[in-house]
Amino acid sequence: MPSDKMSTLVASTAANFQIAPDVQAVSRISDHIRILKAARELERDQQMELLRALSRRTELAKSAVTSLSSPSKRNHTERMLALDREKFALAKTINELESAYHSSETTLARLNNDLEKLRSEDVLASESSAQQDSTILLLKVYRSLGVSLESDDIGGYSKAVVRSQESNDMHVLNMDKSYSNFFIANHLWSMM
Repeated sequence: MPSDKMSTLVASTAANFQIAPDVQAVSRISDHIRILKAARELERDQQMELLRALSRRTELAKSAVTSLSSPSKRNHTERMLALDREKFALAKTINELESAYHSSETTLARLNNDLEKLRSEDVLASESSAQQDSTILLLKVYRSLGVSLESDDIGGYSKAVVRSQESNDMHVLNMDKSYSNFFIANHLWSMM
């Protein structure tokens, strides 16, 4: 009868154990786990719905920005061609300006050389002009104005030949002693 003893022993041992509180605790834990699982699933569903809504808004914003910022291929090509034409026009203008600048520099250097020559000639001319009398200076002024005086072999002038710079005509004025200097000067000016 060992099996009777065994069953008595098991029964007495089982009677000494109080498992009801443990079963209740396990049942409470299972209920809490079930409640937490349901709450987490509900929160996960809410978060997923929020994520989907944000994803839709992001896609709409991306498409709006893309449609605003990226022109069509045709517009883009036309814009690139217009910019290329503008770039080449600017390059041509820059080259022309550089060429004009270099030409102006060359002209400036030449004019500076001419100015230096004239300054040195002016010094020489002023030295020699101090030695010349007023008659020679007066003749130079007349010649620079296009008036040539012909002498009359007695120290005076018999004719004045005037070259008009505007019409390229030549006029002759007979210098008579009866004319006043004022009349001669006005008449010479009118023929120029």
